[in-house]
Amino acid sequence: MPEASYLVGNADGPGPCYRLLMRCFYERHLSHVSYVRSDELAAFVREYLPYDETDCRRHLEQLAKWGLITLLPEQSKPANLLELRQKPRVYQASRTALRLEAMRVELEEGEQAASLDPASLDILLQRVRELMDWLEQDGLHRQDGAPEAYRLWSAAYDTFAGFSRRIREYLDDLPRHRPREALDFAAFMEYRDLIARYLSDYARRLFDRREQLRVLLQPLTPQAELLAATLASVEVEQIRADGSRPDFGGQQERYLREVRALVRHFGEHGDVDVLLERAQSWVAEVTRHARRLSEQHLGGSVREQTLLDLAGRFADAPSPAHAEALAQVVFASTLPLNWRGEAPPPADLPAWQGVPVTVMLQTIRRGARQRQKPEATADRRFDALQRMLAATAERERAARELAELFGPDGALNLGEITVQAPQQRQQLLHLLYKALSQQGRAGLGYRNWSVAVSVPAHAPLGQLVGADGVATLPHVILHLHKGGDR
Repeated sequence: MPEASYLVGNADGPGPCYRLLMRCFYERHLSHVSYVRSDELAAFVREYLPYDETDCRRHLEQLAKWGLITLLPEQSKPANLLELRQKPRVYQASRTALRLEAMRVELEEGEQAASLDPASLDILLQRVRELMDWLEQDGLHRQDGAPEAYRLWSAAYDTFAGFSRRIREYLDDLPRHRPREALDFAAFMEYRDLIARYLSDYARRLFDRREQLRVLLQPLTPQAELLAATLASVEVEQIRADGSRPDFGGQQERYLREVRALVRHFGEHGDVDVLLERAQSWVAEVTRHARRLSEQHLGGSVREQTLLDLAGRFADAPSPAHAEALAQVVFASTLPLNWRGEAPPPADLPAWQGVPVTVMLQTIRRGARQRQKPEATADRRFDALQRMLAATAERERAARELAELFGPDGALNLGEITVQAPQQRQQLLHLLYKALSQQGRAGLGYRNWSVAVSVPAHAPLGQLVGADGVATLPHVILHLHKGGDR
């Protein structure tokens, strides 16, 4: 790999100059400066060691031979040879050189602990919602819909890729940066408090967003192939620097893989479920380990800690009367309920300074409790029968009205119908939603009558007219099946 030759030069030769020159290119790149003059490069190196223009030109020529930088052609012709030699040249670093230098800087600074993007979840949900809203509006079948599909998908998938990468790196990095609790117990307890609260809050937000994304992405699977073909049609229109175009089949396969990866990530038993389980497991492990360390460092079991806390409360009592009241609560030093005796006369001295007094107690015999006479239960069978008959009559009446609404053929087009009462419209919409949620068929609760729904392909929008307004619906057909008696 000749591009890495500048990294292995010795300290006595031009190695340090090469590394300083490439560091100058990298720092200019971070400031979005791509074209650097030779005099600027020489001035940068002179900040660290003696350097002249002749050495700078020779080193830049060597870097160009290694493929690290490119000399840009002169835009104006020099007047003579002296002007050509003295005029600063303009160079540009290659992509490979910038990546190598970025890796070198990362190794010099030390690998930092991974972090989460607090806004990535909400941004991802917003991008996916925008994409799905556009797809529900039949955007893929529009004549000019391909560029918009490419824009919406790129925004959604780039956000998803960044979110997935950062949370995976964060969970993988947790064990590496845990404090050494054997050396610094207080630091580990502080770490426990911070990481447990932070991860628990993030896991709760991730659980909520997972359910929303899972519902939003369900309609994407049937349209995956069409969406991938649309995105590939935009990609193949791009002209590469060598004059070639991407292959349509390869791009379609790539986009189809990305669409399925997004749906599978937030689907049932997907990677997001594993991430949630890992986050919760880490919180439980850190909390459990902190409890064990507390017992080791603070003197044994939790009961011992409770007794130590009680001793501190007695020591901090503001008065003896407060300590006596605290003792009654802590040691149950209250009046007995099942024993009876004569209390000793009050003394002027405190209880812990007086002579112990023995009080004879006798058990309290309460005797058997009197039970109330059982009352006869009223016979309500007739009332229950009347309620049942009334409910049956009401169901039969509602079924007759529904059958009249469907007509003799038992089919009802929700896109072109007028109902007399708002209750009828609510009943039809309820049956529609119930049938759609139960794989296209729903029972009515009367005998074995049921309603089936069929949605014609490319059904236009229609109107369901009522006395209190108009509902815009597609031409969905409801079928009433009576099915005979059970």
